[in-house]
Amino acid sequence: LFAGYAYLQAEEGEFTGEMLDRAEASDSASQYTADITFLNAENAFHDHQLDTALYFYDLLAADPQTPDKHAFAVRRSATIHLSRGALGEARQQLELLGGPAAPSLEALDAYAAGKDKSPVVGGLLGLIPGAGYWYSGEIANGFRSLILNSLFMYGMVDTAQEEQWGAFAVITFFEVTWYSGSVYGGIDAAHRHNRDRLNDTIEAIEGNMHYQAGSGVTAPLFKLNFEF
Repeated sequence: LFAGYAYLQAEEGEFTGEMLDRAEASDSASQYTADITFLNAENAFHDHQLDTALYFYDLLAADPQTPDKHAFAVRRSATIHLSRGALGEARQQLELLGGPAAPSLEALDAYAAGKDKSPVVGGLLGLIPGAGYWYSGEIANGFRSLILNSLFMYGMVDTAQEEQWGAFAVITFFEVTWYSGSVYGGIDAAHRHNRDRLNDTIEAIEGNMHYQAGSGVTAPLFKLNFEF
């Protein structure tokens, strides 16, 4: 079991699963059922097998006899549902915690009350240099885009009036780059806004929760310490 934990910390999921399978087949497996379930859940989560992870987390969430693992599993399960856009399921999970879930529920409500930005709208607004960034709240990037595009557009007009066609071609080349960057920047800014909004909510729900092997653990004994 400790080997499975060590492989999990080293992000070697294949070996983690193998060690946990051996632990589950051992004669003392019944003593560590909750630990095996938890490590299987974490292994699946870090391997992005979210359906499998949810299965194991739900087993732990339904077992109040292991309060630390129960609380960890409930919060992790809620954030998986949230990342999938299933806010109702996320709320149902958090409500299993009772009073301690109040701040997490408030964060979830704030997320539900907010709105994602549309990458399509961001790209269309990006046709006006800076506007795509402003739409997603990136004020500094918006002004940077506006200033750069304005300078290069001015250079294009000035060199054209002076019939300096070589300089005009060079400036136009760079302006095409800056202008297309304004459009794609508006799209990326919307994606960043949505990702940051989700990540901030996940952080508020999970807090600083983490776990580690208990100090002084020696084989075959195993204990996980949790902090929130």
